[in-house]
Amino acid sequence: MIPLRIGRLSLRIHVVLALIAGGLALLGGDLWLRYLLLVGTLFMHELAHAAVALALGDKQAVVSLWPWGGVAHVEAFGDIREAVVALAAPAANLAVAAGFALAGARFDLMLGQCPLRDFVFTANLLMGVGNLVPLPFLDGGRAFRILRKA
Repeated sequence: MIPLRIGRLSLRIHVVLALIAGGLALLGGDLWLRYLLLVGTLFMHELAHAAVALALGDKQAVVSLWPWGGVAHVEAFGDIREAVVALAAPAANLAVAAGFALAGARFDLMLGQCPLRDFVFTANLLMGVGNLVPLPFLDGGRAFRILRKA
């Protein structure tokens, strides 16, 4: 893991992420760019959890990215703040998807289709909606558990 620290936020990025991107670049085409956009989407998702947790009083947050996913290690507040932290990341993904949808509707008229823009839209939409499913290991399940107690 490659450790980075920015204020109260610690980032841990697995070195294999760079190796995968490099390997995909050697294959040619835009697979490496799509992979980096997907990793960027995942990073933004986990960063939203961390940023909201820090804003709500967490003393430190750690974001870890692996080739198979990511996690934001934040304080378990045990109250409504924990549900807000859980729902922040899907909300961020859906906001990005909405922005790309609006940009797509406007710019398709001028520039034509843009497959990478459509890829970012789809990745954010799927990550946002998928994480709202109320399963225990997803953001929706975590929020549901806290809101059910409230």
